[in-house]
Amino acid sequence: MTVERSIDELPNEVYIPLGRRGMEGIPLKLCTYACDGDELKLVSVTTEPEEITNHGLEPVLEDWLVECTKCHRLFTIRCKIRYLDGKRVDTMVSILDDHGNDLGWLGNY
Repeated sequence: MTVERSIDELPNEVYIPLGRRGMEGIPLKLCTYACDGDELKLVSVTTEPEEITNHGLEPVLEDWLVECTKCHRLFTIRCKIRYLDGKRVDTMVSILDDHGNDLGWLGNY
């Protein structure tokens, strides 16, 4: 049975560390291009590996391909999720443009 995925599964913000000054929230669900649209439509989600083995530290890569409803351009929200003994430890988020170029780390959640 496949589960229907939704953009609502992603948090609204990711956080970047500011050293001793704490953390700052950065909006995640905004268009990465100049239009700054805030309405994203989920196109697809791919996960590698598909299942967690519950043994030690295990990274899982999720690519969320989304389309901005304002400028109609595609980009990818890449989440590298680290699990330790089957429990999520943290998630590092990067953005990839419509050509697959990594635009860099955005933050963690």
